[in-house]
Amino acid sequence: MNAATIPGTTFPFPVHERKGPPPIRSDAQAKQRRGLLAKIHIAWKEMGLNEGEREMMLRAFKVSTAADLTLQQLEDLVKLLKHYGWKPVKTRRPAGRAEHIKALRARCLELAGEIRNGEKRLAGLAERICGTGQLAWCRDAGKLERLLAVLGKIKETESATT
Repeated sequence: MNAATIPGTTFPFPVHERKGPPPIRSDAQAKQRRGLLAKIHIAWKEMGLNEGEREMMLRAFKVSTAADLTLQQLEDLVKLLKHYGWKPVKTRRPAGRAEHIKALRARCLELAGEIRNGEKRLAGLAERICGTGQLAWCRDAGKLERLLAVLGKIKETESATT
């Protein structure tokens, strides 16, 4: 730790040299660490903390960046941010989401089989609506429902003309 002065004054303040992140022993710890670091950065952004305020918090832990904190220190910093008023938003994916998306994809394939030149048309529509040429890569239920609606309209117009 070096002592430096604030520019324009003779007041010394501690400058902590970066040592690098502490060693990680397992994949679970690495995942937990990434999650805590993400929480900290999200909290700082949501709380509107400027660079100086973040540095003051880190100085209490005697590090220069959040990446240098140990797991316990990361947890303590998250607790501190909660103490200062940050409330994490919990988002959960609805149960059965994957099954719903699989069912939508299956219905799209079924409808494509019922229309003329369906496989080619499905690939083109999937590219335009879902943003991907492969239907299996689309994981957005809203886009798949839109694709189903378009395929349904095509089927209606084809059956009305014949």
